[in-house]
Amino acid sequence: MSSLVSNNDLVLELEKYIPSCSELNIISAFVTMPAYNWLNTLIRESKPTINLVGRFTPQDFLAGASEFKTVRECMKNGFQVSALSNLHAKIYQIDNNIIYTGSANFTAKGMALVESCNLESCCRVEPSEASKLFISKILDGAIKLTDSMLNDMEEYLMEFEHLDSHQVPHLWPEHIVPKTKELFVTDFPLVEPGQYEKSYDVNTSLEFSIIERNYTQPEVAREIFLKSKAYQWLLNQVKNNEIEQRALGFGQVSSLLHNALCDDPAPYRKDIKNLQANLYKYIDLYAKSELEIYVPGKRSQVLRLIK
Repeated sequence: MSSLVSNNDLVLELEKYIPSCSELNIISAFVTMPAYNWLNTLIRESKPTINLVGRFTPQDFLAGASEFKTVRECMKNGFQVSALSNLHAKIYQIDNNIIYTGSANFTAKGMALVESCNLESCCRVEPSEASKLFISKILDGAIKLTDSMLNDMEEYLMEFEHLDSHQVPHLWPEHIVPKTKELFVTDFPLVEPGQYEKSYDVNTSLEFSIIERNYTQPEVAREIFLKSKAYQWLLNQVKNNEIEQRALGFGQVSSLLHNALCDDPAPYRKDIKNLQANLYKYIDLYAKSELEIYVPGKRSQVLRLIK
């Protein structure tokens, strides 16, 4: 399968390979019971090792896009289930060397398991080392879920059952689901403050999507920004640099960020500098009391802590 095909064809391909596989990685923003039941019929004999990564945000569960009962069934059946809040990818990897990707979520409509299904596009991709490394980074970067964490998540959501969706948090409190340590492009501001970015509408759990939706509430936006992965990463770089008594210029930050990002393929240097420039504008808006951006002479922007 090298050309685009529908989700119906994807299911036929998966049904051909999964029954005899020994390892299966499923990466899907949403996960529901019909897809689990379908998969369960295919693995009864082979019982492969299965890693399942979903987005699993508070809004996803309250909207029914993913289901606690499905996650629990997966875990009960031996799946390693993990959460990655900025996940939008859909990937199915069988025994390392068979990889499918596209727009099909691991749900009834996504996998064409019901008549009124979505029309999704999918394809089989070359199992290159770069592709396998990208999948490994997603698996390694996701937060492993436990029964105790699911109990805490369900208890937390009971507070929001009767509220409008816009009042429901997009991310879990860190004492329930800690943030991942790995950095991706989507952890950074894709545009300047106040500008429209389509991907923020597509993945509403991105931290800068949440910040922008609170743009008219600066105190709320500021609190979210100060806790964001991008800002915390940069703040740690500045602190570490000051311990070594060295100035941290724009070019040095670009180099550090290039090495820290887990995206594959890696973004171009120009794109990294754009992300960095956007982040600096957010600092100027929300973090002036913590970080100073100054230009010594005609040199590039330098960061230093405000003490």
